[in-house]
Amino acid sequence: MKNLVILINVVVIVGIAAIFNVPEDLQSDVNDQNKNMPSKATTESGHTLPSDFAGFSKASKTKSDEFVTAFITEMAEARLMDLEEGKIAQQRSTTKDLKSYGTLMVNDQTEMLREIKKLAVLKNVSLSNELGPDKAEGLKDLKEVHGESFDKKFIKMMTIDHKRDMKKFERATRSSDADVQVFATRYLPYIQSHLERIRALK
Repeated sequence: MKNLVILINVVVIVGIAAIFNVPEDLQSDVNDQNKNMPSKATTESGHTLPSDFAGFSKASKTKSDEFVTAFITEMAEARLMDLEEGKIAQQRSTTKDLKSYGTLMVNDQTEMLREIKKLAVLKNVSLSNELGPDKAEGLKDLKEVHGESFDKKFIKMMTIDHKRDMKKFERATRSSDADVQVFATRYLPYIQSHLERIRALK
């Protein structure tokens, strides 16, 4: 009887030890699972967020930066193009209204180009002082026509250019970059006015 009691006590002790001792291979599996769990990032309020949230934030910032760079470079080139077209219109247009419009282009585009260059410096965006191949070819085509043919081509090019720029500037007014938003909001009315005026000259 005494031996039976001792045996029962031994069994109970072994059982308890088995409960509180996790096998090494099981512990290893738990550790592996923990490694695969997303790491945490802490918010300003002290809450933790998965690392993929931080990655999403970084990706969003990169996308915003790409838009800023694209907007500045594309719109700087567009201003340079409009400036050159305005100069040609001053010389070749057959009507007083179109010559006057050419002067408007020279004045406004010079101002806008100056300001967008300042924005480029602020955002560390490199700008070229020359037109890209497509715009250079378009300017060359414009220089090859004269008389009423020039007037028609100039009006068509100005209309297309300003409709495109309207979309770019409207989107930029909603940019997450405050400097770009301010620039776009300030000069969007210029683009709208130029488009309305050239449409009236058809």
